[in-house]
This record gives sequence, structure tokens and C-alpha cells, in this order.
Amino acid sequence: MSEVSSLHLYAPENAVNRPTASVLLEQGTPTVTAEIEGVQRYLILDTGSNISILLPGVSGIDMQCTSVKPYGVTGEPLEIRGQQTVSFLFNEHEFKHPFYVCSLPTKAAGLIGMDFMKNRRHNRFRKGQDVACRHLERPEAG
Repeated sequence: MSEVSSLHLYAPENAVNRPTASVLLEQGTPTVTAEIEGVQRYLILDTGSNISILLPGVSGIDMQCTSVKPYGVTGEPLEIRGQQTVSFLFNEHEFKHPFYVCSLPTKAAGLIGMDFMKNRRHNRFRKGQDVACRHLERPEAG
């Protein structure tokens, strides 16, 4: 039987032959690990965000200017410092994706928004490489 996370991400019964991405619940927030510039980082899966965000200093890639002025969940504008197109490894696949750079009140390195998730729905994962997600709790530090 497949385990269901709070996001209702199902691991199909035939998921044995498909890659699996572990989704951690960090205080109830769905989080995945990705390798950015050789460092394992935690990224929040944020289906409520239209953009992807990295915290300042996560990537050393040159930052480009941007005129985008998004708002956070509180309704306050986010202080975007710029945009970086960052390569990262997720589930043994390399991706290159634009991230806005902004401070966030989280221990995670940033968040993956719907701009990334929607584009992937019709790309690599739709062509026979669907990612089956399973729910895991992060082990307690200690």
C-alpha cells in the first residue's frame, strides 16, 4: 500500500521501477533535498508560490537584475535582490532553473514554486520517468 503525505503525493503500486523522491515534512512543510554547487540543501515545495526563491548566498552564480515585485503570504512585498539561474541535482537529474534571491524566515535554502513544478509536468517526468514521492519525517537531531 502506498503511503500518502499531507500533499497527497502518491507512490503508485508500480513505482518499483521509477525513481523515488523523498518528501520530508519539516514542521508540516513539504521539503526535498537538492544538491546546489556540491552542497546538499533543503528546499520547500511551495504549491502556493508562483516563483522559486533561493536565500542570499546559497549560490555563487552572478545575480541578474529583475523588476519583479512579488508578495509574500502575509501580503507584504518580498525584497527581491535579483535573479540567478542555478543548476541543481534533484533525484539524480540535473535541472537549470531561474530563482529569485530573497531572504525568507526559514532554515531551508529556499523554495521550489509552481514555475518549476508546472514546467516539469510536461517535460522529463511525463515521458516515462514519473517521480514517485514518499513521505518521510526528518530524524530528530541529537
